[in-house]
Amino acid sequence: MSEPRPVTDGHHVALTVTDLGRAEAWWRRLFAAEEVLREDGDGRRAVILRLLPSAFLVGLVEHRAGDRQPFDPRRTGLDHVALTVADRADLDAWAEHLDRHGIAHSGVVDLPVGAILNTADPDGIAVALFWDAPR
Repeated sequence: MSEPRPVTDGHHVALTVTDLGRAEAWWRRLFAAEEVLREDGDGRRAVILRLLPSAFLVGLVEHRAGDRQPFDPRRTGLDHVALTVADRADLDAWAEHLDRHGIAHSGVVDLPVGAILNTADPDGIAVALFWDAPR
């Protein structure tokens, strides 16, 4: 039996949201995003968005029944979603973009391995923008 080849990139993340319309508007407003697929059935509604110009997909899923508690990164499961930017200056531009949209954020935090900018979607799901410093 042969060994699998290494993973080469991320494909998508799917997030459970309380209000599909509100979440979709937030992701479209902040990121250039195009709809790839929309589903409605089996007790849920969903939309998959491509964050342009990348191939990375964000799936937003609203379940019609179930636990509607707010997101908590301390609960087992998703802690945050991190997206890559090309250079350090892009983080400053993203901070200004978030400010223009009235969205709270951490400000750019420099780290030994790069820099990060943290925010959250309307359900409180943590979203980070990250720049990797050259090695």
